[in-house]
Amino acid sequence: MSRAARAILVVLMVASTALAVANAESENPWQGFYADAPAIRVVDPMVNLVGSTVDAQDTLTIHVSDIALYTGHICPGVASGYMLTRAALAELYPDGTPVRGHIRVAASKPACWLDVPSYITGARGAWGRAEMNNVNDLVVDPHLDVEADDHLVLIFQRKDTGAAVQATFNVEQIMSQEQHEYFEAFHLRVLEGAASEQKKRETWSRIQSLVKKVLLDTPEDLFEITSIDDYEFPEVVAHHHDS
Repeated sequence: MSRAARAILVVLMVASTALAVANAESENPWQGFYADAPAIRVVDPMVNLVGSTVDAQDTLTIHVSDIALYTGHICPGVASGYMLTRAALAELYPDGTPVRGHIRVAASKPACWLDVPSYITGARGAWGRAEMNNVNDLVVDPHLDVEADDHLVLIFQRKDTGAAVQATFNVEQIMSQEQHEYFEAFHLRVLEGAASEQKKRETWSRIQSLVKKVLLDTPEDLFEITSIDDYEFPEVVAHHHDS
Protein backbone atom coordinates (compact mmCIF):
# COMPACT_ATOMS: atom_id res chain seq x y z
CA MET A 1 0.00 0.00 0.00
CA SER A 2 1.31 3.41 -0.94
CA ARG A 3 1.95 6.16 1.57
CA ALA A 4 -0.95 8.18 0.12
CA ALA A 5 -3.31 5.22 0.38
CA ARG A 6 -2.29 4.62 3.99
CA ALA A 7 -2.93 8.29 4.79
CA ILE A 8 -6.39 8.09 3.26
CA LEU A 9 -7.13 4.91 5.23
CA VAL A 10 -6.14 6.58 8.51
CA VAL A 11 -8.38 9.57 7.76
CA LEU A 12 -11.31 7.29 6.99
CA MET A 13 -10.77 5.32 10.21
CA VAL A 14 -10.65 8.49 12.31
CA ALA A 15 -13.77 9.84 10.61
CA SER A 16 -15.56 6.54 11.14
CA THR A 17 -14.69 6.52 14.84
CA ALA A 18 -15.81 10.13 15.29
CA LEU A 19 -19.09 9.36 13.53
CA ALA A 20 -19.70 6.35 15.76
CA VAL A 21 -19.13 8.43 18.88
CA ALA A 22 -21.41 11.19 17.58
CA ASN A 23 -24.13 8.69 16.77
CA ALA A 24 -23.86 7.12 20.23
CA GLU A 25 -24.15 10.51 21.92
CA SER A 26 -27.12 11.51 19.78
CA GLU A 27 -29.07 8.47 20.95
CA ASN A 28 -29.77 10.22 24.25
CA PRO A 29 -31.27 13.73 24.33
CA TRP A 30 -28.99 15.25 26.97
CA GLN A 31 -28.31 18.96 27.24
CA GLY A 32 -25.71 19.91 24.63
CA PHE A 33 -23.32 21.57 27.07
CA TYR A 34 -22.79 18.27 28.93
CA ALA A 35 -20.34 17.36 26.16
CA ASP A 36 -18.17 20.35 27.12
CA ALA A 37 -17.61 19.19 30.69
CA PRO A 38 -14.14 17.79 31.48
CA ALA A 39 -13.73 14.02 31.34
CA ILE A 40 -12.33 11.71 34.02
CA ARG A 41 -9.87 8.94 33.16
CA VAL A 42 -9.58 5.81 35.31
CA VAL A 43 -7.74 2.53 35.07
CA ASP A 44 -10.06 -0.44 35.60
CA PRO A 45 -8.30 -3.81 35.97
CA MET A 46 -11.66 -5.56 35.56
CA VAL A 47 -11.95 -4.74 31.85
CA ASN A 48 -9.39 -7.37 30.92
CA LEU A 49 -10.92 -10.30 32.80
CA VAL A 50 -12.88 -11.32 29.71
CA GLY A 51 -11.25 -9.29 26.95
CA SER A 52 -13.74 -6.41 26.90
CA THR A 53 -11.22 -3.99 25.41
CA VAL A 54 -9.01 -4.10 22.33
CA ASP A 55 -5.32 -4.92 22.85
CA ALA A 56 -5.79 -5.30 26.62
CA GLN A 57 -6.23 -1.55 27.14
CA ASP A 58 -7.34 -0.80 30.71
CA THR A 59 -7.86 2.98 30.76
CA LEU A 60 -11.43 4.24 30.50
CA THR A 61 -12.75 7.75 29.91
CA ILE A 62 -15.84 8.78 31.86
CA HIS A 63 -18.02 11.68 30.73
CA VAL A 64 -20.77 13.42 32.65
CA SER A 65 -23.25 11.90 30.19
CA ASP A 66 -22.18 8.47 31.52
CA ILE A 67 -23.18 9.65 34.98
CA ALA A 68 -26.50 10.82 33.54
CA LEU A 69 -27.16 7.32 32.23
CA TYR A 70 -26.48 5.90 35.70
CA THR A 71 -28.44 8.43 37.78
CA GLY A 72 -31.08 9.26 35.17
CA HIS A 73 -30.46 12.99 35.49
CA ILE A 74 -27.87 15.72 36.02
CA CYS A 75 -28.92 18.18 38.72
CA PRO A 76 -26.66 20.70 40.49
CA GLY A 77 -25.89 18.12 43.18
CA VAL A 78 -24.95 15.37 40.73
CA ALA A 79 -22.87 17.81 38.69
CA SER A 80 -21.11 18.91 41.88
CA GLY A 81 -20.45 15.30 42.84
CA TYR A 82 -18.85 14.74 39.45
CA MET A 83 -16.59 17.78 39.64
CA LEU A 84 -15.73 17.16 43.30
CA THR A 85 -14.73 13.57 42.56
CA ARG A 86 -12.61 14.74 39.62
CA ALA A 87 -10.82 17.28 41.82
CA ALA A 88 -10.30 14.83 44.68
CA LEU A 89 -8.84 12.14 42.41
CA ALA A 90 -6.48 14.66 40.80
CA GLU A 91 -5.15 15.46 44.27
CA LEU A 92 -5.00 11.78 45.28
CA TYR A 93 -3.18 10.70 42.11
CA PRO A 94 -0.98 13.70 41.23
CA ASP A 95 1.34 11.65 39.01
CA GLY A 96 -0.88 8.87 37.75
CA THR A 97 -4.34 7.67 36.81
CA PRO A 98 -6.89 6.66 39.48
CA VAL A 99 -7.47 2.91 39.72
CA ARG A 100 -11.05 1.74 40.04
CA GLY A 101 -11.60 -0.64 42.92
CA HIS A 102 -8.53 0.65 44.76
CA ILE A 103 -10.24 3.66 46.34
CA ARG A 104 -12.37 3.94 49.47
CA VAL A 105 -14.93 6.72 49.94
CA ALA A 106 -16.42 7.85 53.25
CA ALA A 107 -19.04 10.57 53.67
CA SER A 108 -20.17 12.59 56.66
CA LYS A 109 -23.82 11.83 55.94
CA PRO A 110 -25.92 9.97 53.40
CA ALA A 111 -26.59 11.74 50.13
CA CYS A 112 -28.16 10.49 46.91
CA TRP A 113 -25.34 11.91 44.78
CA LEU A 114 -22.86 9.54 46.46
CA ASP A 115 -23.79 7.35 43.51
CA VAL A 116 -21.43 9.58 41.52
CA PRO A 117 -18.09 8.85 43.31
CA SER A 118 -19.27 5.25 43.65
CA TYR A 119 -19.70 4.95 39.88
CA ILE A 120 -16.40 6.64 39.09
CA THR A 121 -14.17 4.95 41.70
CA GLY A 122 -15.86 1.56 41.94
CA ALA A 123 -16.38 2.00 45.70
CA ARG A 124 -19.51 0.19 46.78
CA GLY A 125 -21.52 -0.31 49.91
CA ALA A 126 -22.95 -3.57 51.24
CA TRP A 127 -21.37 -5.63 48.50
CA GLY A 128 -18.85 -5.14 45.73
CA ARG A 129 -17.08 -6.79 42.85
CA ALA A 130 -15.34 -9.55 44.78
CA GLU A 131 -12.54 -9.72 42.21
CA MET A 132 -11.60 -6.15 43.12
CA ASN A 133 -12.04 -6.62 46.89
CA ASN A 134 -14.07 -3.40 47.12
CA VAL A 135 -16.74 -4.65 49.52
CA ASN A 136 -17.98 -1.84 51.81
CA ASP A 137 -15.60 0.72 50.34
CA LEU A 138 -18.44 3.27 50.35
CA VAL A 139 -19.53 4.15 53.89
CA VAL A 140 -21.00 6.91 56.03
CA ASP A 141 -18.64 8.04 58.81
CA PRO A 142 -20.57 10.13 61.36
CA HIS A 143 -17.30 11.07 63.06
CA LEU A 144 -16.27 13.33 60.18
CA ASP A 145 -16.42 16.95 61.23
CA VAL A 146 -19.02 19.03 59.42
CA GLU A 147 -18.89 22.78 59.86
CA ALA A 148 -22.51 23.37 58.89
CA ASP A 149 -25.63 21.49 57.90
CA ASP A 150 -25.22 22.59 54.29
CA HIS A 151 -21.68 21.18 54.04
CA LEU A 152 -20.83 17.63 53.08
CA VAL A 153 -17.45 16.09 53.85
CA LEU A 154 -16.01 13.14 51.92
CA ILE A 155 -12.80 11.19 52.32
CA PHE A 156 -11.15 9.55 49.32
CA GLN A 157 -8.48 7.05 50.37
CA ARG A 158 -6.11 4.94 48.29
CA LYS A 159 -5.97 1.33 49.44
CA ASP A 160 -2.48 0.78 48.05
CA THR A 161 -0.72 3.63 49.90
CA GLY A 162 -3.24 4.76 52.52
CA ALA A 163 -2.98 8.32 51.19
CA ALA A 164 -6.20 10.25 51.66
CA VAL A 165 -7.79 13.58 50.80
CA GLN A 166 -10.68 15.35 52.43
CA ALA A 167 -13.18 16.99 50.10
CA THR A 168 -15.67 19.47 51.53
CA PHE A 169 -18.67 20.37 49.40
CA ASN A 170 -19.93 23.85 50.27
CA VAL A 171 -23.47 23.41 49.04
CA GLU A 172 -24.54 26.99 49.71
CA GLN A 173 -22.05 28.26 47.12
CA ILE A 174 -24.20 26.84 44.34
CA MET A 175 -27.69 26.69 45.84
CA SER A 176 -29.37 28.45 48.76
CA GLN A 177 -31.63 26.59 51.18
CA GLU A 178 -34.59 28.46 49.72
CA GLN A 179 -33.68 27.33 46.20
CA HIS A 180 -33.23 23.76 47.39
CA GLU A 181 -36.66 23.73 49.04
CA TYR A 182 -38.26 25.28 45.95
CA PHE A 183 -36.69 22.71 43.63
CA GLU A 184 -37.70 19.85 45.94
CA ALA A 185 -41.32 21.04 45.89
CA PHE A 186 -41.12 21.43 42.10
CA HIS A 187 -39.78 17.89 41.69
CA LEU A 188 -42.75 16.56 43.65
CA ARG A 189 -45.20 18.49 41.48
CA VAL A 190 -43.56 17.13 38.32
CA LEU A 191 -43.78 13.55 39.58
CA GLU A 192 -47.42 14.09 40.51
CA GLY A 193 -48.16 15.58 37.09
CA ALA A 194 -49.21 18.86 38.69
CA ALA A 195 -46.61 21.20 37.13
CA SER A 196 -47.63 23.21 34.11
CA GLU A 197 -45.57 23.07 30.92
CA GLN A 198 -44.59 26.72 31.32
CA LYS A 199 -43.50 26.20 34.94
CA LYS A 200 -41.48 23.14 33.93
CA ARG A 201 -39.67 24.99 31.15
CA GLU A 202 -38.90 27.95 33.42
CA THR A 203 -37.68 25.85 36.34
CA TRP A 204 -35.74 23.40 34.20
CA SER A 205 -33.91 26.35 32.68
CA ARG A 206 -33.02 27.65 36.15
CA ILE A 207 -31.81 24.24 37.30
CA GLN A 208 -29.72 23.56 34.20
CA SER A 209 -28.15 27.01 34.38
CA LEU A 210 -26.80 25.97 37.79
CA VAL A 211 -25.61 22.65 36.35
CA LYS A 212 -23.80 24.51 33.57
CA LYS A 213 -22.15 26.80 36.10
CA VAL A 214 -20.88 23.82 38.13
CA LEU A 215 -19.55 21.92 35.12
CA LEU A 216 -18.08 24.73 33.03
CA ASP A 217 -17.44 27.60 35.43
CA THR A 218 -17.02 25.86 38.78
CA PRO A 219 -16.94 28.37 41.66
CA GLU A 220 -13.52 28.31 43.33
CA ASP A 221 -15.01 27.96 46.80
CA LEU A 222 -17.50 25.22 45.93
CA PHE A 223 -15.02 22.53 47.01
CA GLU A 224 -12.11 22.40 49.41
CA ILE A 225 -9.67 19.54 48.74
CA THR A 226 -6.89 18.91 51.27
CA SER A 227 -4.49 16.04 51.93
CA ILE A 228 -4.90 14.38 55.33
CA ASP A 229 -2.84 11.89 57.33
CA ASP A 230 -3.73 8.85 59.43
CA TYR A 231 -7.40 8.61 58.47
CA GLU A 232 -8.91 5.42 59.86
CA PHE A 233 -11.49 4.02 57.48
CA PRO A 234 -14.52 2.81 59.49
CA GLU A 235 -14.73 -0.89 60.26
CA VAL A 236 -17.71 -2.48 58.56
CA VAL A 237 -19.08 -5.99 58.28
CA ALA A 238 -18.15 -7.38 54.87
CA HIS A 239 -20.79 -8.97 52.67
CA HIS A 240 -19.90 -10.60 49.35
CA HIS A 241 -22.47 -11.19 46.67
CA ASP A 242 -22.66 -14.59 45.03
CA SER A 243 -21.04 -14.90 41.63
